Amino acid sequence: MFKRLFTLICLCCFTLPCFADSLQGFSAGHSAATVQSLIPAMHKGEGYGEKYTFNAEFGERGSMYFSLTISNFGIGDFKMEAKGRFTLDGEDYSWKKELDDDEWKYKKDQFYIKAGPATISGTPNRLVMTATKSKHQFQAVFTPKAPSWRPGQGQVKFGSNISEFTVFPLMDVEAKVKLKDKDEEVLTGYGFGSHSWSDLMPYEQFKSTVDFRGIAGDATVYMRIMQPVSDYGKEPLRYLLVTKGNQILAESLNFTVTPTATYTDKKHDNKYQVAESFTVSTPDIKGTVTKSQLRQRKDQLASLNFAARQIAKQYAKPMLYDYDMQFSFDVKGQKIEGIGRYEVNHLNK
Repeated sequence: MFKRLFTLICLCCFTLPCFADSLQGFSAGHSAATVQSLIPAMHKGEGYGEKYTFNAEFGERGSMYFSLTISNFGIGDFKMEAKGRFTLDGEDYSWKKELDDDEWKYKKDQFYIKAGPATISGTPNRLVMTATKSKHQFQAVFTPKAPSWRPGQGQVKFGSNISEFTVFPLMDVEAKVKLKDKDEEVLTGYGFGSHSWSDLMPYEQFKSTVDFRGIAGDATVYMRIMQPVSDYGKEPLRYLLVTKGNQILAESLNFTVTPTATYTDKKHDNKYQVAESFTVSTPDIKGTVTKSQLRQRKDQLASLNFAARQIAKQYAKPMLYDYDMQFSFDVKGQKIEGIGRYEVNHLNK
């Protein structure tokens, strides 16, 4: 119960936000990740949080998920959550550790984090992740197939508060797996990831966020739309990225999304609306994204007891809608199509 209540405080209601009037969006163009941009920002504000997330797929053999989250939410600064999972031949090997600021470490002059059973280190051109579970050992090396990408310089500003975003669209992955009492195995596959940090809690920035990721062979499509809270105006922040091999085919900070099928969540008090199918267009990009299946509809307050849930609902009513989607994009004459993932996260109406 304490853990769920702590999560609630982190998400919703530890402090009332103090909003500024100005929102400075992404600058034009793009930039790549650097070693310096990977090193934890370690800001001292109450709203500061930072997250590293990487996934890998190894065909029929299995998959990998790796996540590190730094947070100042609640009591104490720079708390760490290290969690992940390695699935091999149908068996799951997972880890999760919550650490205080003096129980994990990082380096200021290079990218290296050690958090309980997990480490991440390296450069944007070679990221190394390790984890242990009991006497099982895992190491994965991620090298970019498509270059790391940051819209503009990666940052937006809510007054003096910064939020930063980095995408690792497509990476080659080589994993070494040493299970207890078995010989080491080497697996190869593909992966992707993201790194973000912010001086503000999510509900202080956005009413809702929309994320789409499509990977088809050596091509990728990434789209993100973030609707700011009313204090920062009505214009959404957005970016769109399309890659092929090691090339950026197209990118945009000003594209049009037109819903072609909309779901209204009549079970929720806020009657949230979700575009379940839509088109995407720019002068260089024409795309259609169509619902395949709803993977989950998740009320992020449902696990709380009645009293805690009533307190949380005064600040945010978060709902997650997670879909598999069919997509087809025509980008400068090149066709990209397949199955992608689509998440809509409503925080408030």
